[in-house]
Amino acid sequence: MKVNKLIDKKFHSVSVLEDTRDIMEWFKTCSYLAVEDDEGNIVGIITHQDLIRQPECRAVIDCNFIKPKVTPENTLLQVQKLMAEADTDVLPVYENRVFLGTISLKDVADRLAVIISENQQTYQKVVHDLRNPLSNIQGLTFLLADSVTEDNEIRELIDLCKHSSKHMADILDDLIFVELDENKALNKEPTELNAFFKECISEMQVLCQLKHIELVNVISDKKIIKRIDKNQLKRAIQNVLSNAIKFSYPNSSIKVGSMIGGDKVTLKITDSGIGIPGDLQPYVFDKFTQARRPGTNNEPTTGLGLCFSKQSIERHQGSIRFTSTKAKGTIFYITL
Repeated sequence: MKVNKLIDKKFHSVSVLEDTRDIMEWFKTCSYLAVEDDEGNIVGIITHQDLIRQPECRAVIDCNFIKPKVTPENTLLQVQKLMAEADTDVLPVYENRVFLGTISLKDVADRLAVIISENQQTYQKVVHDLRNPLSNIQGLTFLLADSVTEDNEIRELIDLCKHSSKHMADILDDLIFVELDENKALNKEPTELNAFFKECISEMQVLCQLKHIELVNVISDKKIIKRIDKNQLKRAIQNVLSNAIKFSYPNSSIKVGSMIGGDKVTLKITDSGIGIPGDLQPYVFDKFTQARRPGTNNEPTTGLGLCFSKQSIERHQGSIRFTSTKAKGTIFYITL
């Protein structure tokens, strides 16, 4: 978006020869003054911040009133970058060498906030609108699968459709959790964490069996109760477990244990899979991370699961970290 609608055209001017002590009073009612040369041309702007930074200046001409010029055609992001480079909250706007007024950092930030909010609402609507037709496609695909019994080529195509539609559904679900649930209030209730961890693990057994992976449960039997949103935290933990399964080799094992220290409990998830290369490790928790790779059975990834896990765990005042060695496996630590 361009800045032409955000220009402040109401301004007071001051001579370059004015004593800085005489203009301090102006800054009680305005954020800047336009600076005029001896021919009445606006040659820059001076702010209260400029005077504070240059207390030795006794006349406006001695101050740094020359700032990068903006045009009405500049975008908000271009102006924001110029402000950062010039270390100022206000910039002059010119068109055809004529001074029009100024643009302030506050106006830029306010407008960007509105744009982000509008885009988020549009995004949410699109995600929800996509779910209904996708659910219909999934339902029709399952009906087709039931009706075809002999043609192996057609069955393979239908299976491919089922696989692709499920992957798309997973992406939409992750998008909904990452974007929509970020600001939703947590529904916390007192929960015994070690029993909760065992429940999370139990629900992942089928996924492990499909890949012939042994899920070793060494969760502590000690009781520790914390208030959590069970639905959100379960999805966060199972995202990490699903990740471990995805990147583990068939006929291997994943070990899940817990440790209690003081009033904190740490869930430790250890696999001996492909590991995470060092150059990808800084990006693991990024949204649509560049660290995403296909699993050991060529399973697709959305690049959103661990992003959601980190958000959810941190909303519970917890933390998640990992250590990993390429080709040797990964250990995730979730502390609550």
